[in-house]
Amino acid sequence: MYYWNQDNFEGLRSVGEKYSSLDGYELFGKYCLQKEQGFKKLAVATVKEFVSCSKSRSLEEQRVIAEELSSLGFWNGEIHQLLSHPLVEFLKEVLELWALDEPRNPTPLRWLGYIGGDISYYERALQLDPADEICITRIAQAHMNDVDFQTHHLSESLFLGDFNDAKNSLQSANYLIKRLSTEGIRSKMQNELEYYNCLLGFWEEYSKLGINEPFPDWCASKGEKFNFWSIVYYDR
Repeated sequence: MYYWNQDNFEGLRSVGEKYSSLDGYELFGKYCLQKEQGFKKLAVATVKEFVSCSKSRSLEEQRVIAEELSSLGFWNGEIHQLLSHPLVEFLKEVLELWALDEPRNPTPLRWLGYIGGDISYYERALQLDPADEICITRIAQAHMNDVDFQTHHLSESLFLGDFNDAKNSLQSANYLIKRLSTEGIRSKMQNELEYYNCLLGFWEEYSKLGINEPFPDWCASKGEKFNFWSIVYYDR
């Protein structure tokens, strides 16, 4: 029934069933179930009602809600309809005020990094809690994402940006990944890091040769196959 969006809808149902019976989260659970069933207008009205009710709660209760739902969204990324716009705006407001009131508390900064999509919040939170693995992984991933962007035209033998900047990004990612204590996460990120280090190494060697052979073909001749992006251009 759900086809490609199956994880999202099944996740909404699972979360909805759980939170419908939790004190203070009944409306949020109801929203999830309505969203899963396709009742879009009802779901919007319900989540707005949940936000309104949450705003009437004490400051401490609002912070508990903000931490709970931010964490829920972070660990359930496949449920992409979990946090609607009105709810995200409420969470941001609570977390921003919390961060101002408690500038030495990494918790609101960590979740602002997720809710706001701003890596600087993760960096500030990590300064306060150097062992925070969520912040470590997100910052390290941001460094590797920068390299991914710089290399996504290598299928056309074109490197974007400054090569040394890319190498520095991988060095920063490597430093952070080594700080991870969770073996599974560290191993997965190290594999990704090794991939980009290898890619940059091949590009550095290739770019010094001054040859016309396309970079992917040259890599293949060396027995190395990378996951080159497919670039599509459209004429207006």
